[in-house]
Amino acid sequence: MAQLGSVVGKRYRIAALIGAGGMSTVYLAIDQTLNKQWAVKEIRSLTDPIQKDLVIKSLTTEANLIKKFDHPAIPRIVDLFEESGRLYVVMDYIEGRTLADVVKTDGVQSEEDVVNWGIQLCDILEYLHRRNPPVIYRDIKPSNIMITPEGVVKLIDFGIAREVTNGKSLTAVGDSRRLGTLGFAAPEQLDYDKTYDDRVDQYALGASLYYLLTASHPRSHGIQPLRQINPSYSVGLESVISRATAENPEDRFESQAHMAYALRHYKEQDEAHVMQLHKTYNRFRTVIGAGIVLTILAGIFFGLAFWAESSDYNYWMTRGRQSSEEKSAAKAFIRASQIRRSSIEPYEELIKLYIGDQVFSSAEETQLNNAINDNLEFLKRDSNNWAKLNYEVGTTYWYYFDGFKDEYAGGQFNTEQARSARIRAAAQWMRSAAADKKYENASLAQVYADTAEFNNSIVPLIAQGSDHGKYAPYFKTLQDIVLIAKKSGNIVIKLDVADLVDNAVTVYGRNFKADGVKKADIVKLAKDTFTMIKDAQTVTSAQDKTKEDILGGSETVLELLNRAYTEQKQEGN
Repeated sequence: MAQLGSVVGKRYRIAALIGAGGMSTVYLAIDQTLNKQWAVKEIRSLTDPIQKDLVIKSLTTEANLIKKFDHPAIPRIVDLFEESGRLYVVMDYIEGRTLADVVKTDGVQSEEDVVNWGIQLCDILEYLHRRNPPVIYRDIKPSNIMITPEGVVKLIDFGIAREVTNGKSLTAVGDSRRLGTLGFAAPEQLDYDKTYDDRVDQYALGASLYYLLTASHPRSHGIQPLRQINPSYSVGLESVISRATAENPEDRFESQAHMAYALRHYKEQDEAHVMQLHKTYNRFRTVIGAGIVLTILAGIFFGLAFWAESSDYNYWMTRGRQSSEEKSAAKAFIRASQIRRSSIEPYEELIKLYIGDQVFSSAEETQLNNAINDNLEFLKRDSNNWAKLNYEVGTTYWYYFDGFKDEYAGGQFNTEQARSARIRAAAQWMRSAAADKKYENASLAQVYADTAEFNNSIVPLIAQGSDHGKYAPYFKTLQDIVLIAKKSGNIVIKLDVADLVDNAVTVYGRNFKADGVKKADIVKLAKDTFTMIKDAQTVTSAQDKTKEDILGGSETVLELLNRAYTEQKQEGN
């Protein structure tokens, strides 16, 4: 096994163990060339040359097939190499769990979640089936489907996927590779006397959705009518799964697009829904008075409009989350914000998108501010959500903004100037978040706002000679912001706060002493930041350097503090 901290392929530094199986071990690795996270799968040493050759050929075939795809839900394989007798596959890193693990841990899943995942999988399969030549995945099952913390589906392991180069069907004859998983594979896929087409993927998807809803493996008990297992399930959803898993392929949906449509509208077949329609119809027959009829119609049309709005909103949010291209994803989230104008969710997704590269640029700032301003009136109606959005925008400016570059000639600026510019830009957002005392992070926002207030005002106060008394409260603010950083799992926050504190205690050491801050307290604060950084796990070479600079200067910081307090004592202060 690769050792944590070791480098494989001359560029991938092993950062953490993700998981291990019988044939392979998967690690989180940092690309030291691109400063990017990848998942690296290490295939255990194979002593049998024939088996080794088969594994290499299989992985190469899979990698070459995936290279042809351009879909955000299909992780890429970006590198394949052999080192010290082991094979390594480098692929996109996905944060999340397989749906098999979800069921194992959490049990049966809700209709809403399963339908949402099913629609996303239909989109992926439709993409594969409509390619030229078409691709049949052949192994849809919960363990090959990953779900991210945001609810986005990713399809992994294309080991037995195959292009259909002659016509639209395949045959099991002459195909020595495994042809699917018992229980999820369609009957015709396992029959060596039959050909099959892309509808085997539909069957496997239906079987997978059935498993997610029942936690009953199709191999053990078969696929029964859904409501026989749980009568509370929708008649419409039972119908969709039954049709998708029909034994005869001709009885299944015509395509994945048709199945996706059925999933989107499954509730329309529900008995309760049909009964409600009948009741509504009977009311219309007995209602007297055009005014009452119009009122009922208005309510119905309002409900339909709300349903249509929700459908469009969810579509654009899903599209944004699945897009692998930043501009397309940003446009999708902004489109969603224009549909549901009071929701902060699209802006939260935009922020995640922007800081993915750990930089919040001027262009991204303009785009975000324009989107917020377009819906400002609606966003402010919910004071708590408005405060939450302000806090998230504020932290984005505080730690990631680089739009200050234009303030300095030729882009020349130092670390302290950069931080001051970020803090200045974040200040108004933090003040706004702190103003809502009912907001759960109002006190944290106040810490940031107080830090910004000190940094933005202290230089002119020093020039006026009126800075006395400002340093003791700021010291308390520094203690609070270090506590925030300690609790955070974000290395960017830890490094920035440590650098902020180190700069403050060295530049204003004498001022803290003059304002009555005890030497023991300020030394403890400095040492706390060093400990926090020492224990923090970096993920890029730039962060490695920042960490080394902070820890490398620790003795200098403590010496300057000691000198500041000693000089004050000698002067009789």
